[in-house]
Amino acid sequence: MTLKGQTITAKDAQNCFFSSFEGKYNIMDNLDEKGDPIIYARPEIYNSEYVYLTVVLKGTLHMVIGGTPVDIKENEYLVVMPCMSVEVKESRCIFYSYLVQNYIMAEIYKRGDLDKMIHSHAFQFRHARCSKEENDELLNCYLRIKEEHLREDYPMKEMALRAYYGAYIVKGFYYLPQEQNLYHVKNNRQYKFFDEFILMLNQKHKEERAVQYYANAMHITPKYLSAIVKTFTQLTASQVIDQYVIFAIKQSLYSNKHNIKTISAEYHFPSQSFFGRYFKRLTGMSPNVYIKHHNIKSINFNQPNSQEEQ
Repeated sequence: MTLKGQTITAKDAQNCFFSSFEGKYNIMDNLDEKGDPIIYARPEIYNSEYVYLTVVLKGTLHMVIGGTPVDIKENEYLVVMPCMSVEVKESRCIFYSYLVQNYIMAEIYKRGDLDKMIHSHAFQFRHARCSKEENDELLNCYLRIKEEHLREDYPMKEMALRAYYGAYIVKGFYYLPQEQNLYHVKNNRQYKFFDEFILMLNQKHKEERAVQYYANAMHITPKYLSAIVKTFTQLTASQVIDQYVIFAIKQSLYSNKHNIKTISAEYHFPSQSFFGRYFKRLTGMSPNVYIKHHNIKSINFNQPNSQEEQ
């Protein structure tokens, strides 16, 4: 699994079970461990592609999400949206995790009519608590996902995985209403500015890519906005804008609703060639190559996808 140029392997997971299906769906757990197994520290990774979910069944998992320390305790649930840094500190716990590429997760949200319940598809995380009974039900769903991962590849395996992941997500939303959220920096004045910036970016990213625009709208200086954004993402405001724009464009390219020329115009790029250079600079591949490997009409059920083409 590659996150921003870095790769997580079974070796990195150390004592954990690890499985991946074409890099689109990744699962990791240590459910077979006894006692209080050690989770060894793993360095910070910038996650630009995946929705990252972790549930702790026993003990405490210490993490740092976008610069914010987060302790996930027994019967707690953490969801990290894309465009966030994730770091694991040494911990003692029993846990399971799965990662699903965001364009797939967005499709699951849409089919489950969950879009309206999601505050933001990027630059956010959610930490919540559920009951032992609810957690047991979610664990049963995860074990079905794991069983499917372990099957040898067969035609339509990916569709089966999507169905199992969809069932887990729908149950998760049902069991974890907003009132069960555990808040970290939400009442912080700077966080309120950051939250306002992300909400505005969600609404204006197609037309506006200038830091000055967002700073003016919030009645603060661009320098102060960048300082705030860096606190919560470790990126500058300009980098966050670019990451969000690319994040949104990838969703459009995957859904196959518009061609490259239409998307270029929709996002107010001066030309299609300018758009192509912008996309390649930030992703390492052209829009055409991205579509070839990440498009709803080009799902590859048995062969691993390659992103080596430029």
